[in-house]
Amino acid sequence: MIRTAGFFQEQPCSWGIERESSIHDLVRPVGEADEADIVDYLVNGVDIFSEMGAELDVLSADSFPITGGASLKTDGDWVWRLDLPHYVDSYHVVLPADLLQTIRLRDYVVPQLDQDRLFSVLEEVTGIDCRRK
Repeated sequence: MIRTAGFFQEQPCSWGIERESSIHDLVRPVGEADEADIVDYLVNGVDIFSEMGAELDVLSADSFPITGGASLKTDGDWVWRLDLPHYVDSYHVVLPADLLQTIRLRDYVVPQLDQDRLFSVLEEVTGIDCRRK
């Protein structure tokens, strides 16, 4: 079963994915000691769905645009939005403990995923049947 992270109440609903708590409750003054490695992992997730346009930074007073922010990334076990690394890096947003454990156990390296696994993840999360012929 695929788990999700980085879908917050302040963001527009995507694909019917259940949104987590308010992002405002997850902001911290400082991040994890290994935050840079965590952000790199999130940035290097495998793209499974690209969305055109920009999402507004929901924590910025200037409503900074994040290009493709609602796009989806995965590591085969978790799915997150493209803008999640921005929130972790800029605001030290807390990630689920299970996701942090996964990232650290993988030594901050996203595994390579074959096409069948990517289609399976996308279908489970979005309902899109990519293998239709």
